[in-house]
Amino acid sequence: MSSKSAGARAGKEVLYNLLSLIETGNPAEVIPAKLWYLKRQKYIGRIGGNYYLLPKGERILTENKVWVLKIPTPKKWDSKWHLVLFDIPADKRKRRDIFRARLRELGLVLYQNSVWIHPYPVEKVIREIAEFYKLESCVSFVVAEKVTGEKSLRSQFKLD
Repeated sequence: MSSKSAGARAGKEVLYNLLSLIETGNPAEVIPAKLWYLKRQKYIGRIGGNYYLLPKGERILTENKVWVLKIPTPKKWDSKWHLVLFDIPADKRKRRDIFRARLRELGLVLYQNSVWIHPYPVEKVIREIAEFYKLESCVSFVVAEKVTGEKSLRSQFKLD
């Protein structure tokens, strides 16, 4: 990771932490200069002595919640394959690329074009991500007992 991307990630984490303090009603813990910055950048608003999140600030918090989602791993595999299929139009290319990157980060494996596979239930987590990026109408789910290339997949997911 370059120092530039590390700095950007750290900056976003600081922003998330500041907005979390506002959301939980603890603005007194935030340095006044930071409150001024958040208000100027339209992350927060103020009525009287109370601060509140504006849509831009809420989006940052929601996005962070989406990026920390994990797929739960049960103790025993139920021998079922969970597939995520999508058909995302070209005019939503940026969101499609981010969605694809997120699937990869979560540990799903590309099975075929626009078809991803995982041995554990993924629907709830993937649905949240798809909803955040407004792609829910483009994403479908399938649960299968057998798939072609299962031996290789079992090895790849360390199920043997």
